[in-house]
Amino acid sequence: MEKPLLVHKHENLMYGLCIITSITAAIYLLVSIIGAIIFIAIGLFSLFSHAISMSHIQVNGVRLKENQFPELYKRVEELSRKMELNKIPEVYIVESGGMLNAFATKVFGLFGKNMVILYSDFVEVSLDSEGHEIDYVIAHELAHIKRNHVVKALLVFPAMWIPFIGVSFSRMAEYTCDRMAAYYTEKPEDAINGLLALAAGKRLYKDVNLTEYQEQYNDKKGMFVTLTELLSTHPPIPKRIHEIQQLMYGSPSVPLITRGRQTLAIMFIVFFLFPIIVAGVTFAGIMALEQIPFLDEEYPPEVEYSPLMEATMDEDLERVSELVSAGEEINEVNEYGESPLLLAVVNEDLEMISVLIENGANPNIQDESGWTPLMSAVMTANLEVGEFLLEAGADPLLADIDEMTAIDHAAEIGDTEYVELISSYTE
Repeated sequence: MEKPLLVHKHENLMYGLCIITSITAAIYLLVSIIGAIIFIAIGLFSLFSHAISMSHIQVNGVRLKENQFPELYKRVEELSRKMELNKIPEVYIVESGGMLNAFATKVFGLFGKNMVILYSDFVEVSLDSEGHEIDYVIAHELAHIKRNHVVKALLVFPAMWIPFIGVSFSRMAEYTCDRMAAYYTEKPEDAINGLLALAAGKRLYKDVNLTEYQEQYNDKKGMFVTLTELLSTHPPIPKRIHEIQQLMYGSPSVPLITRGRQTLAIMFIVFFLFPIIVAGVTFAGIMALEQIPFLDEEYPPEVEYSPLMEATMDEDLERVSELVSAGEEINEVNEYGESPLLLAVVNEDLEMISVLIENGANPNIQDESGWTPLMSAVMTANLEVGEFLLEAGADPLLADIDEMTAIDHAAEIGDTEYVELISSYTE
């Protein structure tokens, strides 16, 4: 009998698509520093947590060996040989708290040893029934190792974040492993029983009406049923049984419906219609927000400076002299109460201060906060400017709107030299 094609016809196609998607996603993440950090951090965390959990199993699980569950270990040896595995993987039984499952893994991803983990309740299914359901489970997980699905899953990890893409490869891989398990165990009925145990539990699976169960899948035709299937990492159990029957018997006991039209409709909605709707709603929302008056950002008006103020800030002594001679108001203030003298003090321009004072600038002029040129001099810590202002008649006892004088400001910032200077003019 010619060996049938065991790898599902869409597995390699979906793996190639996942590779392209993962490379694209990785490039997109790695072009930014933050994306690269997140990408590397997630990878390292996943690797570390996986290694810890596998170490826990290796310490606490029961490893199958020649003198530890020898009959079960013999089945692992025989199936590994039939499936032409280079090395028999480590197989552990772990207590599962009633869960029926098993999985294949690889410690430290690309470079570690292969392992198969059998949940104890699944092993008990075979022991209680004296059947070979566990052979299907073991062969299924060995098929994952033979097909190198663990490493492939690591390589296409970014694709698992993309809706429908990564999980589609996972489903095809499950079909492949089901086919290989049924073929190598040569007991398709036990493979089907193993799947029924996943559906109904270890006590009720033998009483399941298989035909009725298969028809149940055909009866459910809603959009959400299809969406659930497209988002799942494992195919529905009726479809997995259908695949085994098609391979081993040539035809299934119950033909299952296809959901091609619904699948296309969902893809159209998710990848075309939904992005358009989101973009449209976002654009409409932005346009609507722009029409709300209270959201208009009010910027403070641009400060207007007189020509004399601008010349003072530019430290243009010649221009200042020309403007003063032309009759420019030397004590004019802007909307914030800033005068040319105050601006010269902030610039610590002693020569400009001298020219302005000589031409009538008021050393005690205050801005809208009551701030005097002497207070500004205190903030600059320029003792020479402060002393000049005091000599020119600056009143050290003038207070601002907070009832603080120039000496109070000097004391607040801890400038003892300024405190001594101003104190000498208040005695």
